[in-house]
Amino acid sequence: MHIEVITTGDEVLTGFIVDSNAAWLCQRLLAQGLQVQRRQTVGDELAQLIAILQERSQFADVIIVNGGLGPTSDDKTTEAAALAAGVGLELDTAWLAQLEARYASRGRPMPSSNRKQAMLPAGATKLDNPIGTACGFALQIGRARCFFTPGVPNEFFRMVDEQILPRLATGEQSHRTEVRRYFTFGVSESALSDQLDNLSWPPHIVLGYRSAMPLIEIKLISQQADKTDFAQAEQQLLPILAPYLVGQGDWQMAMDLQQRLGTRALVLHEDASQGLLLRQLAPALPQMTAHFGPLPANAVGLLETLQQYDGLHLAVGRASEAGIPLALWDGQQGMAQTLNIGLQDQQLHTTVISFAALHMLQRHLQALPAICDYQTLKRSELRQSKLLG
Repeated sequence: MHIEVITTGDEVLTGFIVDSNAAWLCQRLLAQGLQVQRRQTVGDELAQLIAILQERSQFADVIIVNGGLGPTSDDKTTEAAALAAGVGLELDTAWLAQLEARYASRGRPMPSSNRKQAMLPAGATKLDNPIGTACGFALQIGRARCFFTPGVPNEFFRMVDEQILPRLATGEQSHRTEVRRYFTFGVSESALSDQLDNLSWPPHIVLGYRSAMPLIEIKLISQQADKTDFAQAEQQLLPILAPYLVGQGDWQMAMDLQQRLGTRALVLHEDASQGLLLRQLAPALPQMTAHFGPLPANAVGLLETLQQYDGLHLAVGRASEAGIPLALWDGQQGMAQTLNIGLQDQQLHTTVISFAALHMLQRHLQALPAICDYQTLKRSELRQSKLLG
């Protein structure tokens, strides 16, 4: 199924509004096995709206159009849809009555401009909007089933989930997209590309990359592959990713640590991380506590600081020219290291180093050595210690 997304509006085209609706929609569709093939943005000019609908309806099976259903003069999507389909506009008396009743319930008359929102292209199927004044509609244009939606995010999200996805669920299962996701840390996208791009992948399998610091996400994407194809692809992919693999699927570090810790308490000590660990983990780990304040700027001193405590402790020390020290102590033994990624952006540098601290904790809870080698982080100091006696 060839799906395209068109976002309308001068404010989106000029960047005054970030097009978060389209990003959400593409992710929401992919979760249902439906991959968007193309995204475009067009302004409020009627001729351009008509042109893009007529052009893309020659190629797409489904087009989801977002925005331009309001009551004002710059909202031209409905008119453009009718002209692109070669039909006129008709008054939907049921929707008009619903609008009038909604305003009456608020104790005021409906502005005359809202009548425009009850004018729909002839032959269109209305898509209900229980929380806004702009109903959506579905209309066949060319070869494409076109769905027109309001730009208000909460109205749009609800219409997609309740009105559009159920209609798309009847599509051919053989054309549904399956995506398998793998998250790596401590290795560059180019280093992975050097190892993976020259391999021979099974038919219908496409390899994808996404850099989202501090992680590199690798994806296996297919619209037609079966379990055998994915098993063959993973057989050659996973050994290469293994030294850097931190999670798969819908993985999130906070949820991963929550599952591994169970009811076990965790204490954070933060200096250079400035509360970043707490902000990331607090929603998933309510039993966690945190301390802030000056900490040693070296691995040896940081680990010695933690050795005075019982239980599980994770610390990010003070930054120095050598880097930032990280330490983990479980009440009996501990590991510490000083790492530096060499980034000029201090905020990004702290984000990456803080994730390295969480990676130490994750590996410890997996009964793996807490300290491992990275390609993208330099280690200047390493320390291990056990409780004596």
